[in-house]
Amino acid sequence: MAKTSVDARRHIREWGQFFADTKIVAEALVDEFLKIRKKKKYLKQSLDRFIKNGLVLKRNGKFLITRKGINFFRRIAVKNEFRNVKSWDGKWRLITFDVPISSEKKRYQLRNLLKDFGFYQLQKSVWIYPNYLAEKFWKLLVDLELDQYCKVMLVEFLEGDEDVKRHFKEVIKSE
Repeated sequence: MAKTSVDARRHIREWGQFFADTKIVAEALVDEFLKIRKKKKYLKQSLDRFIKNGLVLKRNGKFLITRKGINFFRRIAVKNEFRNVKSWDGKWRLITFDVPISSEKKRYQLRNLLKDFGFYQLQKSVWIYPNYLAEKFWKLLVDLELDQYCKVMLVEFLEGDEDVKRHFKEVIKSE
């Protein structure tokens, strides 16, 4: 997945908040939403991309958020909550998982989710993060039926954690 610019992330966040309350929105309401924004052109481009990517459908003068769109915006909201935690408590959150070969798609989905949320891969099925795991993150794991494959550990000491600390230097700088 390509890197997303700060502005694009902001547009995604704004649309996510807009669609959070309702799944069907009249075109007039979308027009009003765009009118009160400064960067209308870019927000409109973002909406067009959502439609092109199947996150939002436009039918009969209404915008409908798809299941894919609901999952996408939910992930964005959880990621933003994850990123808003500023101070490190000195403990690592380790997630290990064991997904059967018959569920390879689930393994791929879980790895991508961990990458998306900024986890650091210690080993193929061992990932680490310096801050608490938000309730919304767990809800997302449960909704995607990935929780059954995961074990979580709270670790106070991690031998040879220099690479991990370097990776998370922005998060743990308040150490």
